Amino acid sequence: MFKIVLVIILLITSVSGVLPDHNEVDRSILKVSTRTHDKHLIIQTLQDVADKITLRPDNSARFQLWNGEDDRTCIEGSSIKYYISKIELTDKNLEASECRINLNANFQAVLEPTPNIHLLFLSNKDAIDTQLKINLLDEFSLYSQFKEYKFNDFGNLNYDLQCVIDYQEIMQVQFKETIIEVTLERKIDVHESCGFNQLNNQFPGYYKDSDIVQLPVNGTFYCHRGKSSTCNRAIAEYKGSRYKLPD
Repeated sequence: MFKIVLVIILLITSVSGVLPDHNEVDRSILKVSTRTHDKHLIIQTLQDVADKITLRPDNSARFQLWNGEDDRTCIEGSSIKYYISKIELTDKNLEASECRINLNANFQAVLEPTPNIHLLFLSNKDAIDTQLKINLLDEFSLYSQFKEYKFNDFGNLNYDLQCVIDYQEIMQVQFKETIIEVTLERKIDVHESCGFNQLNNQFPGYYKDSDIVQLPVNGTFYCHRGKSSTCNRAIAEYKGSRYKLPD
């Protein structure tokens, strides 16, 4: 997969749009707490952290019994913050039609993109991921490096593409989507009342991991001839094909 690391210099300069060092300036892309989100999200996150840091499996039992009231100080005093760690321009391939084979020796089969399938690619039911995308787009609008990019530019997709399948060939329409892939550092600040130092006396009061958010830029449909990870003879459709006379 072709990747280009975007030139975003992580140094303190006077140039507008440079990412700050969040160790010096608390510039999180998103902060999640009970003031802004459902407390059960915080509870589940704390449970996950407890499971990861515990030195004795039986120590995690208390956190599995949380009802959100007895540990109110712990839950309301904890938060999740997201910081930009790395940004890459890349692309990914998505299946945009059924996998089809032509078993008619007299005609060529015709395959087209599934109507409006790009809406499925763009749909997102994860509230946090959706909010991260919105905040990242707002953030990137301040960077001169992103002035040339038009995000979510899917108004003129080549839905008129027609893939011609010869006898015994297999074919699938695929969608090559260009994206900005953002690796985020996720920092979970755990309130001292949660007692995580009893699970692990080396626990520093926070837990870090990473998350990836993909911001769509644009894309194009293309014909993929032959076998792929999503298309082979064993699963290829042949019924209901559209046919045309050979060229």
